[in-house]
Amino acid sequence: MKGVIVILFFLWALLIPFFCSYGGEHIVLYQVGEKDPAVATMLKKLLAGKGYGMSVLEGTDSIEKHVELANKINKLRASLFLALNFSFSEQENVLVAITDAKKKTGQILAVEDVPAIHAADSREYAVIVADLFNKKVIELPLFPLLGIDMPGVLLRVECQKEKVNEVLGKISDSIQKYFGRGMKK
Repeated sequence: MKGVIVILFFLWALLIPFFCSYGGEHIVLYQVGEKDPAVATMLKKLLAGKGYGMSVLEGTDSIEKHVELANKINKLRASLFLALNFSFSEQENVLVAITDAKKKTGQILAVEDVPAIHAADSREYAVIVADLFNKKVIELPLFPLLGIDMPGVLLRVECQKEKVNEVLGKISDSIQKYFGRGMKK
């Protein structure tokens, strides 16, 4: 009887990854610009309902404080970094940007070169989110991504208060598509 239980447990442990499509992924939400805690809370609830973990951090304008935050963020071993500047306006306006840092050769990278390690994954996520908003991805020197050692995107969103749920739903959908991109439907 013990042998059967051990075998069933072993089979369960082997098969669980096939049934959990996106559990265990962790997202860092780095709020820049206007920092509305209600927006972060709503997005966190949406993502938690889909099985994602999320850390919410407030951005800074100080290079020293940002480098300290980047070190803490990198220790989280998260799967995605989303620098979000969310504000309310009469018209919807969305900007999707990735860093313009290029891969360097060598063992030691400067802090501004670290995001380039994840350029392909960052672009892949940026294209997914840009497509949902019918926008194009642009490359910029991005301060919030400085020193971040994971795929990362800056998303600036302006929308009407009545459309906040719709916009956050698109962001949530883009994250789900990004993490599910290698899975067959």
